[in-house]
Amino acid sequence: MNATIKIVLKTDFIRKDGTSNIRLRLTINQKVKYYPLHIFVNPKNFKSGKITGDESDSWNKNLLIKKYFIKATTIIYTYQLNDTPITFENFERDFDNKFYGSKSFYHFLEQKLILLQGKLTPGTLKGYNDQVNKLKDFRAELLFKNIDKSFIDRYELFLIKERNNNSNTVNKSMKFLKSMLNRAVDDGLIKENVFDKISIGRTIGNREFLTLDELNRLNAIYFSNMLKPNKANVLRYFLFCCYTGLRYSDVANLHHTNILDGNYLSVEMIKTKEHVKIPLSEKAKELLPLLNFKAHPVFKVLKDQPTNRYLKEIMKDAEINKRISFHCSRHTFATVSKSLGIDYDVISKILGHTDIKTTQIYTKYELEHLTTEM
Repeated sequence: MNATIKIVLKTDFIRKDGTSNIRLRLTINQKVKYYPLHIFVNPKNFKSGKITGDESDSWNKNLLIKKYFIKATTIIYTYQLNDTPITFENFERDFDNKFYGSKSFYHFLEQKLILLQGKLTPGTLKGYNDQVNKLKDFRAELLFKNIDKSFIDRYELFLIKERNNNSNTVNKSMKFLKSMLNRAVDDGLIKENVFDKISIGRTIGNREFLTLDELNRLNAIYFSNMLKPNKANVLRYFLFCCYTGLRYSDVANLHHTNILDGNYLSVEMIKTKEHVKIPLSEKAKELLPLLNFKAHPVFKVLKDQPTNRYLKEIMKDAEINKRISFHCSRHTFATVSKSLGIDYDVISKILGHTDIKTTQIYTKYELEHLTTEM
C-alpha cells in the first residue's frame, strides 16, 4: 500500500488577517485527505513546505511543522515496517494520539492522568498519583523499554523492603502498573504488556469490622450525649454508614434531596456511578439531622484524616481494641447484615456492587423486598 505525506497550504480560504492554515496532505493509494495543523501563515511567506520571509515567529512555526511531518512519516514507516496496511482511520488515530512515539513512561502517565480528570473520583486520582510517586521514588527516569520482568521483580522487592508494603499494597501497585501498560498498548505505544506473562497475587486482607455488640455499644455512647461535639459529629455519620453501607465519599455528598419519603435513600454512588436505593432502618433514621436547607449536605463530614483520627479516639473511649477506619463502616454493614440473616445478594444490591453476575441476580429484588429485609 502506497502512502505519502506532504506539507501544503490551504489556499482556498484566507482569514481576515491575511493568513491561511497549513495542512498535512496524506495520500493513500491515490486517495487524498487533508489534516489542518492550525499553523497560520501569510501565503507569500510559504514555500516548499516551509515558512520564509518576514513571517513572525517563523522559527518556532517551522519547528512545529517539522515535528508534525516527522510524526506522520514515522507512523507510515511503522506500518510499512510491520507489513500492516495503513488506512486513513488508523493514521488519524495515531496522529491524534498525544503519546504516539513517546519513550518516557512517566510522560505518558502524567498526560494520561490529566485526561482522566473528571472521569475518576478525586480519591482514585490521588491514589493513582501516589502510585506514580512510588515509581519515581524507585527510579527517577523510566522509559517503556526499561519495563521488563527484571524491573517488575526489583520494584516489587523495593516495595517490600524499602517501603514496608504488605502483600495487598504491593499487589495494588502491580495492578496499577498493569492497567497503565494496558492503556499504552491500546494507544499503540508498546506492542505487548509485560504483565501478560506475570501473574499478580490476590491476597484477601483482614478487614476489620464491628460486631453487633460493638455497634450497639457505639450507638449507646452517641446517644448518651457524653462525647465532645467533634467526636459526636464524626460518630454520627460513621454509625449512619454502618447502618446503610454508604462509603465516605457518598455520605459526604449526601443531600436531603437524596432522602425520599423519609424512608429510603436514592443515591448515585461516587465511585461506581451505580444508582442505588437504600431503605433506612429505624436506627439510621434516628441519626438523621432535622431538615434545614435541602441544598445543604445532610451531615457535616470532615476530611478523611481528621475523621479517622477521631474514630481512633472514639474506639479507645469505647474500649474497642480494633484498628477501625471509616471504610470499616461498610464492612460492618455487610458483616452484621449477614449475621442477622439478610441474603447476600440483597446486601450486594444495597452496597451497589457492579459485578455483572451479581447484577443479574439483583433484578428480581424490588424496593419493597429490600425494605422488608432491612
